Amino acid sequence: MNIKNIEMYEGLPKVVVSINGTSQQELKSELLHVKENRGALDIVELRSDGFDNMSRSEHLQLVNEVAAGLTDTPVIYTYRTSHEGGSGARSYAEYKDLLMDVIVKCDVDIIDIEYVTAGQFLNEMVECAKGYGKTVLLSQHDFKGTPKVEEMQKLLYRMHSAGGDILKIAYAPQGDDDVVNMLKVVKMAKDAIGNKVVGISMGESGKVSRLTGGEFGSCLTYGYITKNTAPGQVHASRIKDALRAYEK
Repeated sequence: MNIKNIEMYEGLPKVVVSINGTSQQELKSELLHVKENRGALDIVELRSDGFDNMSRSEHLQLVNEVAAGLTDTPVIYTYRTSHEGGSGARSYAEYKDLLMDVIVKCDVDIIDIEYVTAGQFLNEMVECAKGYGKTVLLSQHDFKGTPKVEEMQKLLYRMHSAGGDILKIAYAPQGDDDVVNMLKVVKMAKDAIGNKVVGISMGESGKVSRLTGGEFGSCLTYGYITKNTAPGQVHASRIKDALRAYEK
């Protein structure tokens, strides 16, 4: 799958940098830093859960302004709800309506849909995204713990069956075993359904899951340029260096 000359399923994990400014001025500053560090990243994730004080039209306009400034870089649109560690306070129905508007009206490349939050609207949202040529990233996050290996496997297969082009799970490890199990699940899923899985163990103990490539590598890994948006995130340049070293 090629998005703006980035082969998503091939080679080393692609480095995603998240930006989460809550105003045009903040986002403009973050975009400047992104462009100055372009060699350290492959994809930009726009975190819009800080836009809740804006009108819908202002929200959509700001998304398109960011996308217009990244014509050569794939853009992931993410509205992370409070249920999954973000600051987004919209109801399930409001979440669905917002993402459908973004899919139809905004020039983003990848849409992050929270698998659990979407609920009964999931099929409709996935079909709409694909109809408008968007890549579907299905995600699930838990900042309290890590499920058992079998549960993570079943979730990834359900996401795959639901039409996800990229499948992301991110959990808080309670010990080293949880980190090992996450890497194990990524490897097993990669062998079973292809290189479309993103597995992240959050926090300090889970940093290895963001840095390792090769056999255990997710297709994406998340870092930052100006400020982190999740516990344990590493600066993008450090991730790139680690991945290149791993490849050697």
